Amino acid sequence: MHIRDNRVYQFGEKLYPLISNSDVYVGEMELEHQPDLMITNQYDLKKHLSVSAYEKMRKHFLKSIKIDIERFVHVHPLLAISAVSQSLLEAEHQVSLDEHLWHFAKNIGKEVTGLETYEEQVTLLHSLDPVPLYRQLLKISQSPSGIGRQTHRTLNWYMKSDIHQLYRLTKSSMHGLRKKIIYDRNQVMAKRILEFSQAKTYFIAVGAGHLSGKYGILALLKHAGWKIRPIDILA
Repeated sequence: MHIRDNRVYQFGEKLYPLISNSDVYVGEMELEHQPDLMITNQYDLKKHLSVSAYEKMRKHFLKSIKIDIERFVHVHPLLAISAVSQSLLEAEHQVSLDEHLWHFAKNIGKEVTGLETYEEQVTLLHSLDPVPLYRQLLKISQSPSGIGRQTHRTLNWYMKSDIHQLYRLTKSSMHGLRKKIIYDRNQVMAKRILEFSQAKTYFIAVGAGHLSGKYGILALLKHAGWKIRPIDILA
């Protein structure tokens, strides 16, 4: 959902009627503030690598996936890893699908909000220890085929609407970060969904990796007494 690949956009037109028939569009994050790369001297990739190791990393990325890691030297390494992953997919659209749906809802006069604020996501990002992620970024540069296979597996499961496989892939890729990035955020998002007014109807769009699993949003809503019914938009 957070990508610009044309293949995921095929879902957009099928979602328009559902958004139109809702009172409120709810994104995973409010998008009124456009996030930038959050460049800051708080992070410095070059300080964690020797000059030769950094130059090799930069060369490997330029050669294998045509991305210059230089522009990510002073951003949190998780953003660099995300950019590397997304660069392996097509980017036929200027904005990601979730941002596109947000603007669609706004343009037809819907109230729009997010389950998380931009400030909350920035705070979460800065709470993550960058050092292990610098090592992971270096490892990716040495063997980019691994993240390439994972990225395309993720897209394939997304196209099949298999939220259970997407959850497994997301969980396995997060390693020690899964509690902060997946489980804790699921708790917050589910709590906010439960607090929504019963007098309105909501179209809620979140990353598919947050839906399934014992601690997924769907399980948390079911535990709170909600009934969940899937809608087959591929039919």
